[in-house]
Amino acid sequence: MINATMCFLKVNREILFLYRNKGDGDIHHGWYVPLGGKTERGERGIDCIAREFEQDSTGLTLIAPKLRGIATFYNQGRILGGNENPEDWCVEVYEAREFRGKLKEEHPKAKPLWIKDSDLESIKMYPGDRKILELLSQEGVFEVITQYDKENLIRFESKRVA
Repeated sequence: MINATMCFLKVNREILFLYRNKGDGDIHHGWYVPLGGKTERGERGIDCIAREFEQDSTGLTLIAPKLRGIATFYNQGRILGGNENPEDWCVEVYEAREFRGKLKEEHPKAKPLWIKDSDLESIKMYPGDRKILELLSQEGVFEVITQYDKENLIRFESKRVA
């Protein structure tokens, strides 16, 4: 299982996404994804998401990101970027509403874009990520499990745990 993080940075009715448009070998090519990445060995999730924002993704420093969930992406039967049955992921989901710094315009794998809340329905976003984002409108911390059949979400279960 791969351990990772994602963060929904929400400011002024907009959310920062990466539009993955830099390579056909990228499993997320053509999709809008929340920022995040794989947790390095010996690294806490909160440190991973800070690193991903500051160094790897945007140049931004998150202020007080909050853990909002832990999502298990059960990938048996899934096709992701043309790969069948990719490894499962356990993803710590964070939410932040403030940051410092200036957004980098370029990224090696993607273009960072602020998406208005009113435009969210029109972007190509994984259904599981979309449902996780919807959960963030509720109070609490959630455990989530998702499962896909090929590219279709067939299971999304969530439970408030705090």
